[in-house]
Amino acid sequence: MFDFVFGLPMHALVIHVVVVFVPLSALCTVAYVAKASWRWVLRWPIVAGALVSGISAFVAAESGERLLVRVSTTRASTTNFELLANHTTWGDRARIVCLVFMLLALVAAYLMPPPLRPIPRRESAPVGSPPLDELTEAPRWLRAAEAPALQAPAVQATLGVVVVIVSLAALTVVVIAGHAGAQVVWAGLG
Repeated sequence: MFDFVFGLPMHALVIHVVVVFVPLSALCTVAYVAKASWRWVLRWPIVAGALVSGISAFVAAESGERLLVRVSTTRASTTNFELLANHTTWGDRARIVCLVFMLLALVAAYLMPPPLRPIPRRESAPVGSPPLDELTEAPRWLRAAEAPALQAPAVQATLGVVVVIVSLAALTVVVIAGHAGAQVVWAGLG
């Protein structure tokens, strides 16, 4: 299942999704946590990015294992297995960290909702309408779980710190795994 797509090794195709989406999603998630006013814009992109990042990292690791079997039987004489073992180790770490990142980014999107937004200015307010400076609440389906313990500032701050650390860890591990993979492919060619 994780071996070929259109006659090409799946690993070679999926790693490009990982290399693009994990850093982009990680940086967007850090911005989401750090800058509350950006949450209205970043909420759904981090949800989509986290899902793509976690799933593609899992598929990349699985397809990499299939490719490892194929390479070790067909190109054993030309493969540097020490470099390949290093890449495999970092790829396994990337799979785990990216799945944790996916889960925590989704939790952050749910438990760290966008702040209240001001009502846009109107030329003339209809009779009986709220004052122009009144704040509106996020729609019920956008609000986080309304348990007071989950909205406590200490819980929000702790969650934010953990999400930032895991986001940066995902970015770092993907870069290291990608570099190790490039060394395997290009060793001795340049």
